[in-house]
Order: sequence, then structure tokens, then C-alpha cells
Amino acid sequence: MIEICGKQVRDTLEELLDPATTALVVIDMQKGAVSHGGAIGDSGHDLSMMPRVADQCGRAIQAARANGVPIFHIRVENLPDGKSSPAAWLRALYTAANGRPIDLGRLSLKGDPATDFCEQCEPEGDEMVITKRRPSAFVSTELELLLRSQGIESVALVGVSTGGCVEATLRDAVHNDFYAVLIDDAVGAYDEVVHDAALTVMRARHDHCSLDEAIAVWEGAAR
Repeated sequence: MIEICGKQVRDTLEELLDPATTALVVIDMQKGAVSHGGAIGDSGHDLSMMPRVADQCGRAIQAARANGVPIFHIRVENLPDGKSSPAAWLRALYTAANGRPIDLGRLSLKGDPATDFCEQCEPEGDEMVITKRRPSAFVSTELELLLRSQGIESVALVGVSTGGCVEATLRDAVHNDFYAVLIDDAVGAYDEVVHDAALTVMRARHDHCSLDEAIAVWEGAAR
């Protein structure tokens, strides 16, 4: 711990990722986000990072389960016929697509099998599933309430996409007074330049570590 303004503040990775007060937040690891067959995969987005990200997120989930770290699975789901997507939001999605011919009416559509979780990241047992309709997992969801109700003070974040939903959720975690740690080799995006730029910004402003480092903390605490 370090003292800031007379308050004890977590500082080391062991303190920030203490399994007793940490949750793993897995962001948007859905079939349509990481493989062909959904609106993203069929629109020409570069999916080359996705197999690695899926495997790394799967490792993170298995390590969290083995060491008593609660897991929150985040999924994005849009209502049919644009019922959850006003014009300003559609404009934001259109801009983010950067000219790719993505079918916004199919993007993470409720009832589409592409919104199911990918094989490596399927929830088990009573693990929490949070449905969102915007990039941040905190916007108009019960994530904050459920984290606080379980005594969670820190969140470790993995998933997609680096400069989109991952960064938005990381920022909002901090804005909602949680410690937040980006597991930076378990995130990915559809554009390597955007991925690298987002990592540069997040590493400059937030705590981060590798998946191996996070697992070592969790396993060390268990011992």
C-alpha cells in the first residue's frame, strides 16, 4: 500500500489483483466478434488477432475459476429493427466501421447465434452474464451494482476490441471508483494500428500486466 492524501491506496500487482476483491471482466467474446459468420466477420474486418485473443481469454477464465476469482461475462446485444440504436449511435457505429460494408442491422443482433459466446469463453455455473448495448459494460447495466454487492474493488479486463469496448469499460471502471488492470496480451482489435494506439494510451494512464503475471498473482494468493 501507498499513502495518498492520507488514504491507503493499493499499489502492487498483488494488491490490485487480490483474488478476494478482484473480478475478471471478459468483454464481448462472442462468436460474431471473433470468427466469420457474423456481421463483423463478414464485413472484411481483419480477424487475424482473434484466435490468439480467444485462447488467451480462455486461459484467463480457467485461471480465474481455479483461483476463486469471480467472472463477469459481458456480451453486446442489439434489438431488431434498430430499436436500441438511435441515429446518433448508428452514426458512431458507421464511423467506427471506417468504410467497411458492415451490416449494422445484423450487428450483435438479439437471437442471432453469432451473439453466443465463443467456445473458449462460455460461462459456467453461476458466473454472471451482463448484457450491454453500448461499448462500456457499465452504461445502463447492473455491472457496478453486482460488483459492489460481491465486495469487488478491482477489475481485470480482457476481450475485444482494444480501442472500443475494452477501453470504454476500463475508463468507466476507474470513473466508477474501481481499481482497474488491463491484461494487455489478452485483448485484441480488428486493426493493428488502432490496437497498438489504444494500448499505448491505456498503458500510459492505467495499470496493466500480462496474463502470466495475473495468473502468478492469483496462484500465489491461493498458495
